[in-house]
Amino acid sequence: MIEIGSGNWIVDNLNSALGTWNGKLAEIWQLLSTTPEEFKGGGVWTVIEGINGALQAIGCALLVLFFVMGIVKTCSSFTDVKLF
Repeated sequence: MIEIGSGNWIVDNLNSALGTWNGKLAEIWQLLSTTPEEFKGGGVWTVIEGINGALQAIGCALLVLFFVMGIVKTCSSFTDVKLF
């Protein structure tokens, strides 16, 4: 869009600055209102879902491992067990 100058450089500079400001605010609003599934074609969201699934699996495996280690540590004290 071609704007006709007002002849006053201050007014022209202010109009240019406000136009730039409005353009940047529109870009920011577009980024803020975009859902994760729509951002960059959804590729980023797919990667995040994959990482989340992997971390859940690792977390569950560690939970089971430490639970079993605790039980083994508690139950494997042979000094408390006396054979008659």
